[in-house]
Amino acid sequence: MSRTVLSIALMLFTVALSPALQAQGTTAVLHDGTVLTTTGELFTTEGPIWDIDLDNRTITVVGKDVTIPLTVDGAEVLISGSSVSSNDAEAPTGIGATNFDRLLDINASDRDVKPSQAGPARSLFSSSEANRTDAGASGTRSAIAQAHIQENYFEYLQLCYPAHADVLPADFLQRAGVRGDDQSAWAYPASAGGTLKSAGTIYEDAAGNRYYIPDIEVVIELSENVSGGTVASVDPGSPGIPPSFVIGEMLIIMNQDPRFGADVFGLGELEINPAIFFTQGVGALVDTIGHTVGEHVLFVQEVLTDLSDPANGLLVTAEGFRFRNNKDEIRFRGIVGQIGGVELSVTILGETFPIDLTPDPLTNQSTYTFRSRGDLDVAAITEIQLTATLPGGGAGAAPLFNETIFRADVE
Repeated sequence: MSRTVLSIALMLFTVALSPALQAQGTTAVLHDGTVLTTTGELFTTEGPIWDIDLDNRTITVVGKDVTIPLTVDGAEVLISGSSVSSNDAEAPTGIGATNFDRLLDINASDRDVKPSQAGPARSLFSSSEANRTDAGASGTRSAIAQAHIQENYFEYLQLCYPAHADVLPADFLQRAGVRGDDQSAWAYPASAGGTLKSAGTIYEDAAGNRYYIPDIEVVIELSENVSGGTVASVDPGSPGIPPSFVIGEMLIIMNQDPRFGADVFGLGELEINPAIFFTQGVGALVDTIGHTVGEHVLFVQEVLTDLSDPANGLLVTAEGFRFRNNKDEIRFRGIVGQIGGVELSVTILGETFPIDLTPDPLTNQSTYTFRSRGDLDVAAITEIQLTATLPGGGAGAAPLFNETIFRADVE
């Protein structure tokens, strides 16, 4: 699962509009076995979802019925940004044609809930559409589901607020919609529908019927809201109370919608145990990606930190590479995920150089900068090897960390 779904999606849409883009697939197979062939005609979408057709596996957005096929050129198509836990709850995958009905609010708010994700606080449709009960409303709208969604929002809000009352404004609950003791006066925030971003080509079946098939990319989001800053308060939650924290004057609750993930990432973009964040998070500088309900509450799907999980082993990062062939200079920097107890070296063109580490007690990590000028034929460098060992371990010692970094990947 990528930490930068939003950035990747934006990049894909920029690319998708390029006249030089070529069709990514040749043959698609629908959920019912219908075989389609690409016309090569490009399309893109990015906008609020209007409707979902379960029978045809389509999502209607910006005037197009985007069809989620079973496969494109034999590869299964899954909707990026969506998440479905496996039976062991450890290996999430995306929603696709085989489990397409998981997209519906009524299933997400009832059938598909689980202890760690008790149900959505925001509909996949706009709040005005989700509340429709007139005869012309689509069958995918559900007043029952929307009632559950609104109840969820107010329940999560009131459950999580007390742990952070000392760092949130005195009128926070009122800002967030809890207007007095009379629940009929409470104001659930209005919202647009979830966003579908897709890029692909138009396909045809044997009868000439046309289909918008996202053979380049398809991403679904309830929103694309981001909040970064210093964490003022954390609460790991308890049975019946979701984990939550505060940045600025925003209450951030771990996502409860089973259609999307709720993950914490640490140093080196590795997924870490959320308990590490909720133990060490106060004062940490983090970024969050998720969906807001109104202006004051964010349901976070990805928490991005610089924390380390001991279960992942020793972590060493390397970035900021500079190769200057004309001056025979190489430079890069990075982080080692602990203070003391480790020696770091780099091997370049068969020669090994020790790297000095600078401890940072505030983060319980070490930083380093490596620079060599005039000592190596930089034009000949194609890769470097970073190695971390126990102090005094010697050349034959088993490394704590060992990674080959290719110049073509970082230059």
